[in-house]
Amino acid sequence: MLRSLVLPLVRRFAVAPGSSSRSYVTKQQIEVNKSVLRNAGMEINPRTSVPEPLISLTDRQRLRTDPLLSQLVNMIMRDGKKMQAERFVQQALLDIRQHCKSDPYKVLSDAIETVSPLMDTRSARQGSKVIQVPRALNLRQRRRKAIVWLLDSAKKRNERSMYMRLSGELQAIVNGTSGCLEKKLQLHKIVLANRSNIRTTKR
Repeated sequence: MLRSLVLPLVRRFAVAPGSSSRSYVTKQQIEVNKSVLRNAGMEINPRTSVPEPLISLTDRQRLRTDPLLSQLVNMIMRDGKKMQAERFVQQALLDIRQHCKSDPYKVLSDAIETVSPLMDTRSARQGSKVIQVPRALNLRQRRRKAIVWLLDSAKKRNERSMYMRLSGELQAIVNGTSGCLEKKLQLHKIVLANRSNIRTTKR
């Protein structure tokens, strides 16, 4: 009985005489492929089976513990795919290091700080009118506003990959050629135009 069950499986996975190809991969071949990719700084994505850059444990820990990097990763993440968002940020930082020859984290923090607005406006009612009242933003709110502008501008770029768009937009901010700087300037103009409304609201 056991022989009748095993023989069809043996015939199914056996290599045909004179042919060099087979329909399965041995465990040893899988380990060899993994070691080659690991030496090349790559790993296989289990969802797509595509080799992607390897993220070390220290870098992954920093992506999840650093407040700025963690907020950036969480805002890039879609459908709960946090490792994919971490890979985008890691690749963008590596691309910045390759092009700028400097510390990519400093470039990222300087770009976010440059775009971050100090104040924003909120809607409030004054009688039958709706007015805009300026308000100060805390650090996390400022960064969130900057990251939203950063990602919106990065999506409009012409690079093929998401990490290349992100890297290019960060470098454009540092160089002063990004559209995010114009958005920040427009917001500050709105705040200045409505600064007289601060005293007219109830606290």
